[in-house]
Amino acid sequence: MKKFLLILSIFILSISVLGCETSTSNDNNEINVGVSFYPMKDILTLIEDDIKEEGYELNIHEFSDYQAPNNLLNNKELDANMIQHDYFLQSFNQANDSDLVTVQPIYHATFALYSMDYTSIDEIPDGASITLPDDSTNLSRALYLLGQADLLTFKDNKTIGLTVDDIESNPKNLQLDDQVPLTSLAQRYTETGLAIMYPTYAKSLELIGDEQRLYVEKQDHVTKDYAISLVARDDNKDSEEIQVLIKHVTSDKVRQFLIDNYDWASSPAF
Repeated sequence: MKKFLLILSIFILSISVLGCETSTSNDNNEINVGVSFYPMKDILTLIEDDIKEEGYELNIHEFSDYQAPNNLLNNKELDANMIQHDYFLQSFNQANDSDLVTVQPIYHATFALYSMDYTSIDEIPDGASITLPDDSTNLSRALYLLGQADLLTFKDNKTIGLTVDDIESNPKNLQLDDQVPLTSLAQRYTETGLAIMYPTYAKSLELIGDEQRLYVEKQDHVTKDYAISLVARDDNKDSEEIQVLIKHVTSDKVRQFLIDNYDWASSPAF
């Protein structure tokens, strides 16, 4: 009888422990978000108290690269990240057999052709060399910008995943083989005088506003998907946590923050 009661007590204790563990898991009201660059941390800090009022603790995790926040999100160690546009995301998904999804565009990063010597596209001489980003995503975006400016056309009306091999016509015989990493564009621009880059990198040259921007990327059905976005997984995109994030990253205060502090490099995408 004593043995039976002992076994019964152990069984009841085990059930109690399991119940406690399940309760603790359900009561975990943390939202873990990965960021890599300005102004994403600032945006999350801005809405941290608003999210707390919704019953969630916002944990902001900073990274110096783009791969780690996607890997951790894919492995369910993060709930979301704010580091990329949809084209970059799809490349990651294809390479890693993952199912990360864009759930909310946040802002459009300005992308422009800069010139030290010219004030209009027509002034660009035949045979001019334009420095371009060397990574595949931004190279494609740069080539598409030149297409928007009527400087290039592409085979089969291709719009994404562009390379120089996709060029159908190049009326000014532009030289496009000077391709360097994003972080080297500003320095290279001081040597060449023509480059396509983001204001984030041009800022190191102390350029103000539209200074030296010869042509700025236009928003259309292709470029809208270059918006830097909030990303989640397919299995949590409809969760309450993600809906709370969406609600607050698209608030009026975030929109005004972007306008007041980051209009030199972006425009709100919501």
